[in-house]
Amino acid sequence: MSTSDTFDWPITARETELHTLGNAVEKRGGALLVGAPGVGKSVLLSAALRQAGEEGRTVLCVGGASWRSGPRTRGFGSLSECLEAVQLSSADGRSGERPLIGIDDVHLLDTASSVRLHRLVAAGCLTLVATARQDAPTPAGVDQLWVERLVEHVEVTPFDREALDSVLRARLGGHTDTTTLERLWAATHGNALMLRELVEHALDDRSLTCVDGTWRWPGLTEAPGRRLSDVIRLGLRDLSHDEHELVHMLAVTEPLESEIVAAAGLSKAAESLHLRRIVSVERSRSRVRLRLAVPLSRVVVASRMSDLTAARLRCEVADGLERLGARREEDVLRIVSLRIDAGLVPEREQLLSAAPIALRRREFRLAERMCLLALEEPGAHLDTQPLPGPVPDSADYARTLRRLVTRVARTPEHAQQRVRAALLLGRVLVGRNRPHEAETVLAAALESGVTVPLSEHIHAVHTRVTNMAWSLRRIEEAGDLLDRTIAAVGAERAGVLHGSRVMIAVTLDRLHEAVALGDRALAMDPCDSGLAQAVVPTVAFALAELGDPARGLELLERYQDASDDWDADALLLANSVSARCSSLLGHLKSAATALDAVHRYDPGHGRPVLLQALLDRCRLLRILGQPQQAVALLRGAIASEAAHSYPVDCVWPLAQLAGALAESGNHAEALRTLVEVRSMRGDVAVSPITEDEIDYENALLIAHTGDRSAAAAQAVTLAERAAAAGRTVRAATALLLAARLTEGAAVRYPHQALLRAARATGGLIAVFADCTEALADGDGTALMDASARLAEMGALPLAGEAAAHAARAFRASGQFGKSRKALAACQELLRGCGTMLPPWLEQDGRQERDSASLTPREQEVAALAAAGMSNRDIADRLVVSVRTVENHLHRIYHKLGITARNELQRGLDKLLGRSWESERRPALRLFGAGSESVA
Repeated sequence: MSTSDTFDWPITARETELHTLGNAVEKRGGALLVGAPGVGKSVLLSAALRQAGEEGRTVLCVGGASWRSGPRTRGFGSLSECLEAVQLSSADGRSGERPLIGIDDVHLLDTASSVRLHRLVAAGCLTLVATARQDAPTPAGVDQLWVERLVEHVEVTPFDREALDSVLRARLGGHTDTTTLERLWAATHGNALMLRELVEHALDDRSLTCVDGTWRWPGLTEAPGRRLSDVIRLGLRDLSHDEHELVHMLAVTEPLESEIVAAAGLSKAAESLHLRRIVSVERSRSRVRLRLAVPLSRVVVASRMSDLTAARLRCEVADGLERLGARREEDVLRIVSLRIDAGLVPEREQLLSAAPIALRRREFRLAERMCLLALEEPGAHLDTQPLPGPVPDSADYARTLRRLVTRVARTPEHAQQRVRAALLLGRVLVGRNRPHEAETVLAAALESGVTVPLSEHIHAVHTRVTNMAWSLRRIEEAGDLLDRTIAAVGAERAGVLHGSRVMIAVTLDRLHEAVALGDRALAMDPCDSGLAQAVVPTVAFALAELGDPARGLELLERYQDASDDWDADALLLANSVSARCSSLLGHLKSAATALDAVHRYDPGHGRPVLLQALLDRCRLLRILGQPQQAVALLRGAIASEAAHSYPVDCVWPLAQLAGALAESGNHAEALRTLVEVRSMRGDVAVSPITEDEIDYENALLIAHTGDRSAAAAQAVTLAERAAAAGRTVRAATALLLAARLTEGAAVRYPHQALLRAARATGGLIAVFADCTEALADGDGTALMDASARLAEMGALPLAGEAAAHAARAFRASGQFGKSRKALAACQELLRGCGTMLPPWLEQDGRQERDSASLTPREQEVAALAAAGMSNRDIADRLVVSVRTVENHLHRIYHKLGITARNELQRGLDKLLGRSWESERRPALRLFGAGSESVA
């Protein structure tokens, strides 16, 4: 892969803008491209001019508006020269058509030239395509052009996440993993120029690498290179002294409260920087905060700042926060962290107060650093920088921590505080998905012999048991430790350890046992807040899985008043399970409203992320017909360090992302994500519940990509396995999927016991059971009844699909009038949610494509080969022989109608319903030198 700076990035994800430009040039006086610096205006201008030249138009370019010349393209150094040429051409009658003039940065024109330009366009003497910065005033003549509707006003915006993925795939020629995609988005916010420079920098320093056909990037591990830094600094030139001071302050302390900015006398600087789009403004409840608009600017500015300046600015902001009163716990956390970064070590008690806040907010690296500082001996020089992540567990790091904790036990001075710090560090390492190191630290601290408060000791044991059972899969050892601890402290004082027992039962898929254990624990002391928050959400989760959401909701409501004292994770999990129970009972809209009302589910912006809560929210969004929103949420969560937390395995959100992508119509990306899931699934031990979640999304994806019979077979197998474990909800959902794919043919043998259990659940699952039976019987009337009930609940996509199935059933029985009515109802329901029928119903009445006969294994081989992997690498990845891969590829070529490996991506995208030309147009370029040149 070439990493040359002159590599031409294909123009991608700009089809709408190019189409608008083409129409404006053809039917109007041209177009004005307006956008922020670096979004790609100049590239679009060059593409439009080149396309017009290839169509035979006379193209006149001013300054750097065109990078290449064609036979009918002329370049001019100034607008005056260009307009003189236009007037001479018109006077001599040498041209019977209007020439097309291209001007980059038209906002830099003087007023006289702009007025002259306006007159020529208004008189029909020329057509104009020009670019202008949205933060700069345009001269009077240019304003008149779009006010009088002589030219089209085209806004050029940054890429969204999906467009950014398309651009990366076009540049890299392969799949970019979800975490890398989210990191690049967070660093660039879709700015095309920043993206180009960052990707080329990462390719040059080999931090962006292709591993098993997937491109991965760990983020900026050091200061950006000179070119990337210089490009970013171009947007920060010509700053006043106060603006320079504010930019430096934001670089080391953002987000920055507006009150602190005002106290520093920098309010006017903030206003001017905001107008120039250098600073962005966000509101957090009653506070107004400032950030640097381009995230990479923070890294570049901070890397060029002196240590003394950075320390001074951090201390000023910390002092400012204290003057504001430090009213929120996040203020306490920021004050301590700013002073640490400034080289000031707070008192150990301050560190022990701030570290739990960082842990609750899932700022694991900051919490780890605070714990290490609290563990330090006077005069010691322990490296307090946390390990980068995610990386394999470090045996050296674990041994260092064990030795340190052991020395603590032999040092009476501050021993209790330092052991408390070690116990807290163990929780942090669990949050960072470093289970072996967490076990080392927790074991050493708990066995040190130093007495700590009983509540902290019990919570530490709970953390260790959870880590051993959930992450290390040492379930028997976890159970033994649990028994010993409960015997030592007494069952009546064990508190959250009873929740540990319930958790282990859920991990082993013993849901009835989990419910029984929870009931016994709550009967001992129903008023114990610690016990309740450890037991109630997990028991309610088990009840919902077992098909008794009403009882689960009743349990949660019983403890609702006492839940105000619960910690953030327990409260989030309780809210999530409550919404899940409500949705299963058919109250989908109220459940969605309840989840949306809790403003702490979205990753980033300092908010804690509990994956179970986020997955439940995404599941609801998909049922309500909003899979694109679910995709955005899942991508953000997967990229965060919170992509692994009990009761969710790290593979679960990735599997749900694959299913949501398939439902969004992004089948090619869904298939590539499924390859990631299968790769991780082989490396990570997952629970039976997670296995079922993955298998359901796998069957759904296979159905969307064409192999309905295989998908239905997988769904039936999943339904039977879940039913045997007593998980009625998953079993009923999987059985409905099989029925949807085969018009009930896959479920026409006895599943009456499962359907009876599903009906007893009530609400949504009862409708699923009725719909499954109606599909098996071909009963159009029952299907229409199910459609009406689903629509009333808010599940419009499923309601529309049920109506489409009813139309088929009526047509098969000769009731054509009812069939037409059912089809009309289907169309009305789908319009209400803005979705389309799934592929297995879209093909109704049409001959299926030959390519739909690709098996799941053939689709997987095709995706890996299209991503650039060799036959040997594919064979190693899938644990098959090279000959088997070659045989698969031979059949794939035949089915896709292609003859060469380099046509695989085109054929695969065509198979999965994606337009190749909309993603890759190598004749055009997206980026190049001088993208914001002066007219």
